[in-house]
Amino acid sequence: MVWHLDEPQADAAPLNVLNICNRAKDLGFKVLLGGTAGDDLFSGYRRHQALYYEKYFNILPSFAAPFIKGLSGALPTSSATLRRVKKLFQDIEKPQIERILSYYEWIPSDAIFSLFSKDIQGSLNTYEPISILENSLKNIAFDEDLLNKMLYLELKYFLPDHNLNYTDKMSMATGVEVRVPFLDYELVEMSTKIPVEFKMKNSNPKYILKKLAEKYLPKDIIYRSKTGFGAPVRKWIVEDLDEMVQDRLSQKNVSFYEIFDYKAVKKIIADNKAGCIDASYSILSLLAIDSWLRQFNNQS
Repeated sequence: MVWHLDEPQADAAPLNVLNICNRAKDLGFKVLLGGTAGDDLFSGYRRHQALYYEKYFNILPSFAAPFIKGLSGALPTSSATLRRVKKLFQDIEKPQIERILSYYEWIPSDAIFSLFSKDIQGSLNTYEPISILENSLKNIAFDEDLLNKMLYLELKYFLPDHNLNYTDKMSMATGVEVRVPFLDYELVEMSTKIPVEFKMKNSNPKYILKKLAEKYLPKDIIYRSKTGFGAPVRKWIVEDLDEMVQDRLSQKNVSFYEIFDYKAVKKIIADNKAGCIDASYSILSLLAIDSWLRQFNNQS
């Protein structure tokens, strides 16, 4: 996966695309249609649905936020529901825009920085990933709606850097083309002009698309629970790939630990395995970086 992506992108979705396109090629299909950008234009990610609770956060007394954050932080990470609750409240005490931007993080920035070696940390002391997103929002300062702000960030960053990137590269690796009709430029322009309540209504995302789909599909298909294009990454990291994690991210990986701090990496692996934190996707990112170094840096 990392070889074809040519960069250390960490997600199970590219593997799914590769397998689907390989199967399509075996069946004689040369072109596929993808639904990429539906969520980015009309809402669809859980971080968008989290906006529903902003009306309650804004009326909380100042003393309540730290208390709620403390309670939610003590929740175990054993279930998806509890993980989402922890995520929702992890930055509840921050100003609204900072709280919303934190939904784009897997783990807090300070936890990420702690993984790097002291030399790397020194070069990152003025780097604030969240501030990049916040500054980008100045380009649409005229739009006060929070959902539109998030959709702008999806279109500017998440879509080109992630979804479109891996969809194109992994499909091309098999000689199959994946086309993305949601990115027809007229449809994109239209999505920026329609009222926001047509995108998400009462925390129901992609509202206008679902209403349109009622003409063609059964409601139990349209309104079933959202399932991400992923895989059991947490099980992989804790169980199936545990031996690989211990081997690839061991102290003997010299070139890797010129970039990262061994004790910090060891701790995040142990804490994740013990269920103290939810860091499996972050560990997958470390594996992807290690894979990239081994293949392209020729030092590991």
